[in-house]
Amino acid sequence: MLSTASKLGISILSIIMMTACSSKNRDVIPDKQPHELYVDAYKAMASENYHKARLNLEAIDNRYPFGPYAHQVQLNLIYTYYKDRENELAIAEIDKFMRLNPSDEHIDYVLYMRGLTNLQKATDRFLDLLHIDNHERDMAYYETAFKDFNRLYTSYPNSLYAADAYARMIFIRSMLSKHEMSVIKYYYKKQAYISTARHCQKLILSYQGSDETKEALQYLIKSYQHLNLTDAANNTQRLYDLNFGK
Repeated sequence: MLSTASKLGISILSIIMMTACSSKNRDVIPDKQPHELYVDAYKAMASENYHKARLNLEAIDNRYPFGPYAHQVQLNLIYTYYKDRENELAIAEIDKFMRLNPSDEHIDYVLYMRGLTNLQKATDRFLDLLHIDNHERDMAYYETAFKDFNRLYTSYPNSLYAADAYARMIFIRSMLSKHEMSVIKYYYKKQAYISTARHCQKLILSYQGSDETKEALQYLIKSYQHLNLTDAANNTQRLYDLNFGK
């Protein structure tokens, strides 16, 4: 456990860092009344200068945290962080807002922005990994975005954002299914038939009705045959014939 002196040291360091950040912001954004800062932020957002908008909103949030603009500033910060591709800051602001305002009338919007931000994180991560084999790509952000959109769609079905959230869920599901098929093909090519079978089972169970289901069943049959699991191969063949014909 930390000693009292250590805790005091950490507290002092935190204060120093917060003061430094505040001073840095003041160097960029001059002292103004909150309504003036908000007008500047609004104009910047209207001209799609999201970085400038963000700086003005942060200035209000830091200097007038309990002012009349606090609630709207938090919502606008979420949006400007997202548009400025500051994904981690956006998620942190979203989670803080949801924690402090669990029954707010804008929770559906905040959930929607959480899904969009995680989807953007997945896109950024995807671009970072362009030179990595498809089977190694991290799909965790897609899965998290799917959960965010699903939570919005199921909890707020009448939301203005529900229809778009559902459409994005369909897109993400297709992405995940295609990724899983690429993993199946990778392991099958490596003659890793147990891993192939496991991923086939995952695709069939998790993404029922997807375009990849038929191909996954075919790979599952071949994997069972390579593993000399005759009964399992025959049962899967009957399932394939029942759904897709001989």
